[in-house]
Amino acid sequence: MKYPIKSIILVILCCAPSLLRAAEVRSSRNTNPALLYWQAAAELPPLSEAQARQLREIADGKIPFKAEIIEEFDFEQPVKFLRKAVVSEAPCEWGLAWEEGVAMTTPHLAKMREFSTIVLVLAEAKFAKGEVAGGIDLLLVAHHIARDAGVTPFLISNIIQNVLERRTIETAARHCMSWDAEMRGDYARRQSELPGLSSLPQAFAWELAWIDAWEKELLEDFDQAREKLGLAASSTESDPFEDPKLVHEMTDSYRKVHAKGMAALKLKGKARRVAVAEFEENMTADLTANKKLTRNILVALAMPTLNKMVRGEDQTSIARAMLKSALKHGPEISEKGLEGQPFKLVRKDGGWELESKELEFSLKIRK
Repeated sequence: MKYPIKSIILVILCCAPSLLRAAEVRSSRNTNPALLYWQAAAELPPLSEAQARQLREIADGKIPFKAEIIEEFDFEQPVKFLRKAVVSEAPCEWGLAWEEGVAMTTPHLAKMREFSTIVLVLAEAKFAKGEVAGGIDLLLVAHHIARDAGVTPFLISNIIQNVLERRTIETAARHCMSWDAEMRGDYARRQSELPGLSSLPQAFAWELAWIDAWEKELLEDFDQAREKLGLAASSTESDPFEDPKLVHEMTDSYRKVHAKGMAALKLKGKARRVAVAEFEENMTADLTANKKLTRNILVALAMPTLNKMVRGEDQTSIARAMLKSALKHGPEISEKGLEGQPFKLVRKDGGWELESKELEFSLKIRK
């Protein structure tokens, strides 16, 4: 059968928009999410510091949402790119300057915090309008943003990841008691399908890579390596950093202390918190007693404080468990339903919260 050319052209023209959309979806699913995040950044409207602070306070639940606050901003284009980024199936590769070693900058993390803020404020706008499904969709975008912030294997990324994940959970908790069982179940299911968060032990392990690279740089380019670590030029003739033997002693001391910290981090729950606290107490005591020993210089300068990081990761873990219970029980949540959980239901400031039995953390819920 032969078809007239005009008919064929008409069919192509009619189908073209849907074909282009399908091609665009396939393309975005194969695009490095980092590129899409930077495209979103380029589309962000300018914000004054006061406006940015107000949006952060809304996202953190410190002040109530008001529609007029966001009416003057057009977030449609950046959110369009954010939605593409979080559905991409390609690895998120930020293209950081790893060759810079300890001097490497991480400009993407500030933007990811900004994206999280905007998405959570827009979710608040959806919930305020009663558009629960739209609000939940934005919560899932915020969860993905947290994970893509944490893909790089170092400590600052892990810290930011946990901050962004907790604030997303806190936003969900403030609203989920007003959702019906179907909506709560859908969000719980979709949340369970998210990629896992990067772990603190993984990030801490990467610290040795920085030390290995820095030791090599110090032996190859003394002045530049000192500058990267923020060390002033020596005013004495005998500089310990100029002696390869002493440099090795410093890095070897760091690796030994790091190994003790890693052993503590590999424990679970309360045992980990106790072990990390003891690790830091012992390290501080050793540094204080032997502060003049050259081998301790690098430990004093570069060893991170693990206590706060452990607390942050544990708070994220308990927050996820709390939200899971809130979604399961809904408005019928009760002390009896929480038997065996590491948290309890408490009345506070005229509302209800889930409060950890071990950690200094609570999650506000509506009831």
